[in-house]
Amino acid sequence: MTNEELYQVMKDGFDQVKQRLDRVDTRLDRVDTRLDGVDTRLRTVENGISELKGKQSAIAGVRSWIVTACAIGALIISIVVAIFK
Repeated sequence: MTNEELYQVMKDGFDQVKQRLDRVDTRLDRVDTRLDGVDTRLRTVENGISELKGKQSAIAGVRSWIVTACAIGALIISIVVAIFK
């Protein structure tokens, strides 16, 4: 095998490797695009869950205030009844 033939064989091999790497790069670009889409969707889900948790904690706080207000109201009514009876 001459140097020119060896050079041509190596050049062809490197060209094939370059083509394969180009295809891998293309696939990786598509994967990156898909992952960006998934990341955006997950961020939307996280925001929705945070809003729901905030609403639940607000509802729990309102419930405790309602119970406290009812207890104070009952105490005031019982004091008024005890005084005027």
